[in-house]
Amino acid sequence: MASRYGFIDTTGALVIPSPHGTPFSFNEGRARMPTGDGWAFIDVEGTQQLKVRRAFSGFNGGLALTDQGFIDPQGVLVLQVTFQANFTRYVIAGATYANVGRFSSGLAPVMRFGARGSDAYINPHGEVVLEGFGGGLARVFKDGKALVAIKKRPKGEHWRLIDPTGACLATYPFETMRPFSEGLALVARDGKFGFVDESGAWVLEPTLPQWDRGLSECCFHEGLAQVNEQGRHGFIDKTGARVIEPRFEAVNGGFSEGLAAVKEGGLFGYIRPDGSWALTPRFATAQPFSHGRAVVLLPD
Repeated sequence: MASRYGFIDTTGALVIPSPHGTPFSFNEGRARMPTGDGWAFIDVEGTQQLKVRRAFSGFNGGLALTDQGFIDPQGVLVLQVTFQANFTRYVIAGATYANVGRFSSGLAPVMRFGARGSDAYINPHGEVVLEGFGGGLARVFKDGKALVAIKKRPKGEHWRLIDPTGACLATYPFETMRPFSEGLALVARDGKFGFVDESGAWVLEPTLPQWDRGLSECCFHEGLAQVNEQGRHGFIDKTGARVIEPRFEAVNGGFSEGLAAVKEGGLFGYIRPDGSWALTPRFATAQPFSHGRAVVLLPD
């Protein structure tokens, strides 16, 4: 039986089949894919580079989380992680955490147990180097910055932008806020969405309507952000102008490598920034392109 899962190239050809289940997108030149008796990290040609029993994350910041802990691209164990209680507890350097995130800028967020526990960041030795954060698992650094909530925050502050030393770069009063992408962050005010820059100044006033998926999907990628109007999805630019009218049933992610995965007629295809079809709808599911490859599921 032909594999329904795999990676396509930009022509739509299935170039790397994944017969044992759903693979994950490429990051830092490698993707993780089930093998039937474990997981493999492959390159963009589909060649296996590493084999592990379990792969919980792809490579980010030069490290990937496996059932042994964080490994480097050569498969060398850099930071041991012991899993307990059916992989719901992470023991790192003698401390137990409820969750651990991906490394970036040399730091990974960790979440402690209990309402009184603050979240923190660890280095590749497992040492806590920044702490005192709240609101669930602290966010991964991106471009050397992270948007965090302080456990005991000053009055009027809900969010803080920090660098890897913990220095405060800016504070924000918004109760609901997404991480920055391309210098802009989505925030909610009075039931509407808008965008602010890193100084907290409004770039797009809050006029966009909220929708069921909340703030999770609306952020800028390659100059465009998806919006949802009455159940239909389209895209705006950084001036707020509609460049692709809301006509799609769904958008999976945003634009990446010049293409966006959108759903029409019950199937996914890929559009260009002008809204024209690069690959007409033919996939049951489709992920954004990365390294010239995209994860898809072919229909029955």
